[in-house]
Amino acid sequence: MITIPKPTLQFEDAGGGVAALEKPVNVLIGDVKQGTALLDPAALATFGLFSYRRATSGAGLEIWDDAAKQWKPDPGNAVDAFKPTPLANKQGDPNPWQGIVVAAGGKDSAGQPQFSKAKSGYPNYSFRAWFATKDGAEKKLSDPTDNLQFVGASDKNLMVIGPGEDEKPEQATQSRVLLKDTALNVIGQLLIERDSPGARVTVSNEAGASVVLHPDGHIELRPAPGKRVVVSGDLETERITYQPSGGGLKRELV
Repeated sequence: MITIPKPTLQFEDAGGGVAALEKPVNVLIGDVKQGTALLDPAALATFGLFSYRRATSGAGLEIWDDAAKQWKPDPGNAVDAFKPTPLANKQGDPNPWQGIVVAAGGKDSAGQPQFSKAKSGYPNYSFRAWFATKDGAEKKLSDPTDNLQFVGASDKNLMVIGPGEDEKPEQATQSRVLLKDTALNVIGQLLIERDSPGARVTVSNEAGASVVLHPDGHIELRPAPGKRVVVSGDLETERITYQPSGGGLKRELV
C-alpha cells in the first residue's frame, strides 16, 4: 500500500497566515513508500500535484484540470482523467517531493485568473499529491494541505498608486491613489475611471463625502449623510435651483 505524508506549505507570510499572489508557494512532501520501500520516479507512472479551491462559503470543492485549464467539480479519488501539475524529486532531501505554485499570472481557458485574492476568506485553496505506480497496481491521493488564501503584495501597503484592482498598466480602465489606515481600511482615494469618450474623476473619503467630475463636464458635490457643504468665503453664481425643505418640485431662485 502506498503511504504519502500530508503535504506542507512553505511561503512568505504576507500577514495573518496568507500568501502573496506574486510570491511562490512551495508544497513539500516527505518520503513516499510502498510498504516499507521508498518509491522513486523510476517506480512511478505518474506523480504530480492537484490544486483545489472553494470559491465561496458553502460552495462545492473544485479541482484544477491543468490540461483543460479549468476548475471542475471535485471527483473525489477518481482523478485519472485530470492532468496534475508536475512534482520534482530531490533525493536525499527531508522532503524529496516538491511542487511550486506561482499564483500570479495563471489563467483559465476563458482568460480569468487561476488563483484570485481572497475576500472575506474566499476563495481558499489546498493541494494534494498524486502518485501511481508504474505497474498500475496502486494509485493514491495524499491528504489535502491546510487551506491557503492569497492577497496582492501591495494590499499590505498603506498607500497605493497605480491602475485599478487586478489591472495591468497597459490595459488599465482606472487609475487610483489610495490611503489606508493601519487596519488597511481605505480612508481616502482619488479615482479616475474611463467613461468614453472622457473620464469620471472622484475624490472621496471614508466618511462618505465625495467630489465627482463627470465626463460631460458637470460637477457633483456630495457631503456625507447628515453633513453640509460649507463655503468659507465669497460665492458667485449665475443661477440656483433648489428643493424646498418641505419637498415637492424643485424651484429656481430668482
